[in-house]
Amino acid sequence: MNNHKITMWQAASIGLGNIIGAGIFVLAGVVIRDSGPGALIAFIFTAFLAMTVAFNSAELSSKIITHGGLYSFVKETMGDSLGFIVGWLRAISYSIAGAAVALGFSSYLLSFFNLESKFLIVTVSIIFIISIMAVDYAGVKLVAKIEQLLVFITIGGLVIFIFISFFYGSWIPSHFSPILPYGPTSVIEAASLAFFAYSGFNTIATLTPEVDDGPKSVPKAIIISLVISSVLYILVVAGMLALMPWNLYGTSADPLVNAINYSRAPLFISFIISIIALIATVTVTLSLIVAGSRTLLQMSEDGLFPKWIEGKNKDSPKRGVIIIGTLAIFSLFIGNLQYIALASNFGVIFAYSLTGIAVILIRKKNIRGLFNVPFYPYFPIISVILSGVIMLTLGSQALYLGTIMIMSGMIIYSFQRIDRRKQIN
Repeated sequence: MNNHKITMWQAASIGLGNIIGAGIFVLAGVVIRDSGPGALIAFIFTAFLAMTVAFNSAELSSKIITHGGLYSFVKETMGDSLGFIVGWLRAISYSIAGAAVALGFSSYLLSFFNLESKFLIVTVSIIFIISIMAVDYAGVKLVAKIEQLLVFITIGGLVIFIFISFFYGSWIPSHFSPILPYGPTSVIEAASLAFFAYSGFNTIATLTPEVDDGPKSVPKAIIISLVISSVLYILVVAGMLALMPWNLYGTSADPLVNAINYSRAPLFISFIISIIALIATVTVTLSLIVAGSRTLLQMSEDGLFPKWIEGKNKDSPKRGVIIIGTLAIFSLFIGNLQYIALASNFGVIFAYSLTGIAVILIRKKNIRGLFNVPFYPYFPIISVILSGVIMLTLGSQALYLGTIMIMSGMIIYSFQRIDRRKQIN
């Protein structure tokens, strides 16, 4: 193995670090609140959607070997302009998500000391992001080693929660019925939330050049990370329903701890889960900045972003790390981060919806790779349709903000093209 590259399992750990992040520790409670026991159906539905997108990404990453991930898949199959917009949306999404997770980390940490100060929360968030940037700046080898350890701990924490639910949960019909208390549409709306608990696997696709035998290893890492997270998520949601009646879940930031406390499981278990949730914010922020920096790097190498982002061979992703981290810090000062996050979510789904089209286009070009989507062309088509459904359920605010982001990206791309023509002439 090349000493400068990471292994397939390390790549899978970085993906799992993004997937099994703070999302499951917060979103699961909201999904149960919105759909009752139908949350199980929502998580199974989104696991299927995520798997179709993961298959698309696995095939594309085996045939398009770049740092760009989704950006490169779209650029190589649909052209520079659409590729730029996807890269633009992804860079914004990574930055805003990093800010949101950092705020979650600092709020959670300060709550241990009963400190409720907006100034302190923002200050701790800035320190947290700078610390994560320092690790990412040191290189992907260090990130991979840290992610492997922390992801192992995070998965261990979720496994403990699942076992506790078997021993202390009430596996009775009343905890799982009625299955659709708010009707079938509530499950689709809840699924749009649940999907973001799965959506980190594409981080792995940005690492293909840095993974040993990337075209072969990355597709495997993508599928492995999604299978592990899907099984864990479904079991965790089932455990939550068993531990506490579904109608008691609200907007709490720590629904897993609430469920354990309600079931009167040992107090130290809830403390362990709280610590695990804190660790999860570290793994997700590490992988967000890794993916964002590599997307910017590839866009720079392709001439769609300023060339200085590339740097020299030894520090090429490092300038991208500084940019994404700095944007995340600036995002902390956005008035309503939750409102802006809707637009970020739109960008994620929009990019995912294009992966199915990219697979169909790349098949028509007869480009060979080491992985092909099973049940072609049905899975790619299903991924496009289901992504469209999820996009519509995000609501008018997300569609409005998403449209503004796309239009601003088109304007920036137009200026970039004019600048490139001047340089050529």
